[in-house]
Amino acid sequence: MKKIIIFPLAAAALFHGAISAQVTDKTADFKVAAGFKLEQIYEVKKEEGSWVALTEDGQGRLIAADQYGGLFRITVPALTGGETKVEALDIPIGGAHGLLWHEGVLYISINERSQKNPVETGVWKARETATGYEKLELVKAIKAGGEHGVHSLVLSPDKKWVYLITGNFAHVPEVTDSFAPKVWAEDQLVLRNPDGNGHAANVWAPGGFIARFQLDGSNWQLVSMGQRNTYDAAFHDSGELFAYDADMEWDFGMPWYRPTRISHIVPGTELGWRNGTGKWPTYYEDSMGPVLNIGPGSPTGMLAGRGFKAPAKYQQALYAFDWTFATIYAVHLTPDGASFKAEKEEFISGAGLPLTDAIIGKDGSMYFATGGRKGKSHLWRVVYTGKESTAPKLAKSTPNSTRDKLAEMIRDPKKFDADLALKQLSSEERTLRFMARIALERSPDAGWIPKISSQKDSWSRILGSMALARLDGKKHRSVALETLLKVDWKTLSQQQQINWLRAAGLVFIRGGEPTAEEKTAVISKIDASYPATDRLVNFELARMLCYLQAPNVVSRTLKLMDEAPATDADEWKTLVDRNSRYGNDINSVIKNHPPTAQIHYIYCLRSVKGPWKGDERRRVFNWFREIESRSGGNSYGKFIAMIRKQIYENGTPEEQKLFAAEVQAPAQKPKALPPVKGPGRAWTVEEIKKVTSEGLTNRNLENGKAMFEASLCATCHKFGAEGGAQGPDLTNLSGRFKIEDLAHSIVDPSQVISDQYEFTEIVKHDGSSITGRVLNEKDEILILGVNPFDFTNQLEISRSDIKSTAPSKVSPMPSAMINRLNADELKDLFAYLLGVK
Repeated sequence: MKKIIIFPLAAAALFHGAISAQVTDKTADFKVAAGFKLEQIYEVKKEEGSWVALTEDGQGRLIAADQYGGLFRITVPALTGGETKVEALDIPIGGAHGLLWHEGVLYISINERSQKNPVETGVWKARETATGYEKLELVKAIKAGGEHGVHSLVLSPDKKWVYLITGNFAHVPEVTDSFAPKVWAEDQLVLRNPDGNGHAANVWAPGGFIARFQLDGSNWQLVSMGQRNTYDAAFHDSGELFAYDADMEWDFGMPWYRPTRISHIVPGTELGWRNGTGKWPTYYEDSMGPVLNIGPGSPTGMLAGRGFKAPAKYQQALYAFDWTFATIYAVHLTPDGASFKAEKEEFISGAGLPLTDAIIGKDGSMYFATGGRKGKSHLWRVVYTGKESTAPKLAKSTPNSTRDKLAEMIRDPKKFDADLALKQLSSEERTLRFMARIALERSPDAGWIPKISSQKDSWSRILGSMALARLDGKKHRSVALETLLKVDWKTLSQQQQINWLRAAGLVFIRGGEPTAEEKTAVISKIDASYPATDRLVNFELARMLCYLQAPNVVSRTLKLMDEAPATDADEWKTLVDRNSRYGNDINSVIKNHPPTAQIHYIYCLRSVKGPWKGDERRRVFNWFREIESRSGGNSYGKFIAMIRKQIYENGTPEEQKLFAAEVQAPAQKPKALPPVKGPGRAWTVEEIKKVTSEGLTNRNLENGKAMFEASLCATCHKFGAEGGAQGPDLTNLSGRFKIEDLAHSIVDPSQVISDQYEFTEIVKHDGSSITGRVLNEKDEILILGVNPFDFTNQLEISRSDIKSTAPSKVSPMPSAMINRLNADELKDLFAYLLGVK
């Protein structure tokens, strides 16, 4: 039975507390694409919260959602001028991350728990009447919460479906069908390590997902999976869906790091997110690769340009909104076979634009909101003022009949065509190969399974074996492996060799450990190729041969480590792009960048049991000195410490005795804190605003850096290439914070606590309680970091002793960190953090 909340129509009819504001031209304050004007049309009041979602009703009025509070209706000014009118909307609901108005119905995705939250998180709807909204109805309850829960709502091009976009902390609800075959698993060939800081350590496949439902709330279908924290998606003019997924910035500098990306979401898409070190490389063909890597950032909104009164290329673009780097990217797509090529353009960017959501209004303007995490929020409008034609012009339609047929087969197995699916396994296009395999897995009883072993093409054998392993690894183990062993390894392309290894790995992951005969057969087929001339083939050969305990794999891997470049061209591009944005000295950053190739090889070598030969283990431990001297994301040091410990533990008792001193990284001598002149005071937000009111230009940034260290900020926070890992990276604060926002975060850190950094309050059956961050779980034992300045200070708690757990409402960051500073020292600190020259 659906839950319905009837609230008095008289109350529903009211839109109270109307507030108006004038339009301000802000084009000169930001980098704006030529020919466009950027207007700030409203400064959101404190009592209206921080806006993270937008939609537009049938009369061209906007509706906005406060991340932690209620809903608001906005009457926007005419393009010729006027005032913005904002009214609180009397719908008893709050904590929305996504809004969609369609044909008189307001769909609302509720993610945050608040006083206005009507019990369940999930999708709700309210029907519009002549006087307001009434009959709030629960469409689907979904367990969620935090910043990785249920997010945006997107209407399909045919206006028959609503797509729900979620992050990896949202639980998949009961669905009537799943386009992604329900055979998902973690699929790790070698031991996976959890995140060093404990983030998402107990979150498993399918991870973040996209689901769709019909307008009446029925027929829920799972469309895609394996996402990390996709916040929004958009339909291109072609009718194809694209999503903007997040990275895990704590992984930066590690071989499993994946930047933010734009992905083509075909039915049944798997994007390969797994927790900790387990993220699948994008070259694995049991997942879909990106059409565009954006780089580090925090994806929020995504928008199609249809209806934008702008030149054709901007109407046909998709727009990706990055909260961290305060950038709107125009993504220009070009058909490329069954998928697309993409290029990005910085459409709008600049300090102080923590971007959240956007729409194209009925007046042809782009409207977007800034805010989030209770930060200062504004509403903006983008208008084209150039001379080019703005006549409506959709992108040229380029249907792909094969892709469309495969999509129909995936959505409806009754339309399955075995001959077409088997033929497309050997397609030259990765998208078609992926969709063909998914179509096969959706129809396991359609008679295609016996045909896999007789396929002649290498791709058909590789992907057919992959499908057999995924469907039932134990049942199809021998056929899948025999089919792979019949493939001529030497004739395979780079991508085929990589995925031959992946398919063989899936046979062992899903079907069980290889027998001695199987080990010998696989080793004899691939061993002579290691090391190969290709970097990525070497990565996967190392993974497989270490797993199989191949003879001399350690010596060959060590030789490869000594000779291999630390990073490839793509990594260098990401590195340079990331740090040029930060304004860092790129030479210093490159010098400190971790050797990701060598880390990958050591990660594989953990699997090789002792005894090792000669000085091999010594050479590995020597590499740790180099690796530990470099700087990566927030989890970098803890990941390296885990790998070091596992290398030690896989040694024989004799080797462990010999290398006992190497199990721990060398103790770091505490750095002396810079002196503070003072005298300090108990700083408040108002006092900070007062002393910084004249601006922060021409401050002493070197002293600002010293105050960053003196106030212990650097103990937990990274800025540039230096700092700790327990708290958020503060390097690019200027993109989303202004002075007042930063002051609130420092003075009252418990006001907003990201779920990436919150502590957990654990109440035990004996009545005692403990607060800390859950770093790992092993054999029903929770490992808890209890000192926010040093997570090596740990406690272990048995699950059987725990009565309840809940997110702590108190930030691990103390609230008086800056109270030793005088006014000049505080201004230097703020100028340093906000990048003011």
